[in-house]
Amino acid sequence: MNPEPAVDAEPLPAWLREIDLALCAHPQILLTGNVRDLYRLPDPAHAGRVRFMVLTDALWNVTQARGYGALLVYSTGVGVEIAHHVPEGGMAAAQAVLREADVEVGRPLHMSQVRDLVTAVTDLARRRAANPPVALVLSDAARLFTGDLQLSPEERLFLATADRLAYRATPVGNGYNTVFWVLDREHDLPAWFASGNHTLRITGIPEPDLTARLETAQEMVQVLPDMPEDPADRHAIARRFAEASHGMRLRSMRDVVRLAGAAGIPGSRVDDAVRAFRVGVPDNPWQSAGLRDRLRTAEKELGDRVLGQPDAVRRVLDILARSATGLSGAHTGGRSKPRGVLFFAGPTGVGKTELAKALAELLFGDENAYLRFDMSEFSAEHSEARLIGAPPGFIGHDAGGELTNGIRQQPFRVVLFDEIEKAHQRLLDKFLQILDDGRLTDGRGGTVYFTEALIVFTTNLGIVVPDEDGKPVENVTDEQELPEIEEKVRQYIEVFFRHLIGRPELFNRVEQSIVVFDFLRPEAAAQIADRAIGRVAEAVLRNFDATLEFSDTAREELLQDATYNPRNGGRGIVATIESILLNPLARELFARPPVPGQVLRVEAIERQGQNYELVMG
Repeated sequence: MNPEPAVDAEPLPAWLREIDLALCAHPQILLTGNVRDLYRLPDPAHAGRVRFMVLTDALWNVTQARGYGALLVYSTGVGVEIAHHVPEGGMAAAQAVLREADVEVGRPLHMSQVRDLVTAVTDLARRRAANPPVALVLSDAARLFTGDLQLSPEERLFLATADRLAYRATPVGNGYNTVFWVLDREHDLPAWFASGNHTLRITGIPEPDLTARLETAQEMVQVLPDMPEDPADRHAIARRFAEASHGMRLRSMRDVVRLAGAAGIPGSRVDDAVRAFRVGVPDNPWQSAGLRDRLRTAEKELGDRVLGQPDAVRRVLDILARSATGLSGAHTGGRSKPRGVLFFAGPTGVGKTELAKALAELLFGDENAYLRFDMSEFSAEHSEARLIGAPPGFIGHDAGGELTNGIRQQPFRVVLFDEIEKAHQRLLDKFLQILDDGRLTDGRGGTVYFTEALIVFTTNLGIVVPDEDGKPVENVTDEQELPEIEEKVRQYIEVFFRHLIGRPELFNRVEQSIVVFDFLRPEAAAQIADRAIGRVAEAVLRNFDATLEFSDTAREELLQDATYNPRNGGRGIVATIESILLNPLARELFARPPVPGQVLRVEAIERQGQNYELVMG
């Protein structure tokens, strides 16, 4: 795709104007950043038109305008090429460089030959000043070097030679015989070389901003399938395309259009084409009719699974409905954020983690579409490597991180960060990137997108807080009503993020997603205990083909003991039943295994020291 619309004369972008000026003063220029993209630039061959160019095209246009005769390009494994059609004088200058270096076009070179090539470009300028200047592009400069941690003697010699040549270069015409180093990152070269030589110019090529993406989108959407005829509708689609492609390069936008054409995705659904390009999945579970049907009945289903939290369930479903209808981020214009963000706060054992699991099953029909991280395991600064992978040069950097690998393998999932307040503060900056941009760069430099994930944080903040002496005191109790509990918990969460850890920006991003859970009230506690007892009876029937029954007195006593302190939450209830019922029952069944069809009746439960005994009927 190479559209050439007629436009008014456009200035060169700032980075290319910087290169244009640097040609006059710097014999070597290091290009970093967005060096592998397409660039929408004025076409020097057709006044008033623009076209998409690769980097070597852009460099040739600038150097040619400065009077350069030729542009040589060296690529690892390919060798030297003479870019574009050059004038006769320029061809002679290029051939002179190749003869001086004793290299041939299209032949892979050893390191020593690349060194000779750089030397020939510089020295020929001193000896043949009458020739037009020539530029050499090392198009994959970082790949010239094999080691991540230490350079070989030959590689050090090459860089030392280039460093020396930069100082002794002499001007030719309007510039130098320039060497361009094309790098993905500035630190791909040693600091002593990249930063220690004042004759080198380092120019960063930025990612395309919204204006550049919008200009590109307006041209590219013209070939999308089933585009409307109305110019206003076309402009609206282009605008959506530009906004949805936040963080993408122009080359990727071109590929999105190709994907849409191959998959038959119409222009009105350009967002789906962007999503499919990013996550590699053409289907969108968030837009499925099945999900909408499940959400309509989800309040009862979630309420049956997470007992005693009707307000929390209703609040969660409101956020999910916003995600399913594509309205997430609509008020901010952002289309690259996660599908939804939930911040569950409340006492321990009231169903925060259980609700996250239930959401995974509700949304994606599979509880395994659920990725959980206990943030107490990430309290050390170096634990960041577990999430996103170790940086290059460190052991295990090729393995990636648990979080980034999990999302890359399955982008449609619930990601749960349990007890977020226990994470190291450096990790919180990673969450900012996820919440703002919906993406994260792993240790290998790859980008992982969270735009189809539901992010869930849980915390116990605001339940027990330190007093003036630093001693823990209860901030809220089960004697208070939910509105008062919610107000106090929210206030403390704000204090924690804004003042105690100095992360107000993180609080701003989760404030409207906070869902405060209530304490377990007696009715819900009794239901949880009753279900736990029922599961024990089901296990006895399944494993022994025997029926477990309770006298009214035994069952009432068991329920009272399990629910006497609702502040322990559901886990406390289940743990009590394990101690009072399950342990002595296992002892009884081990000593006297029942016969199939036998009825086991518990008449009473007696405490003996630290243990319990069942009185069987």
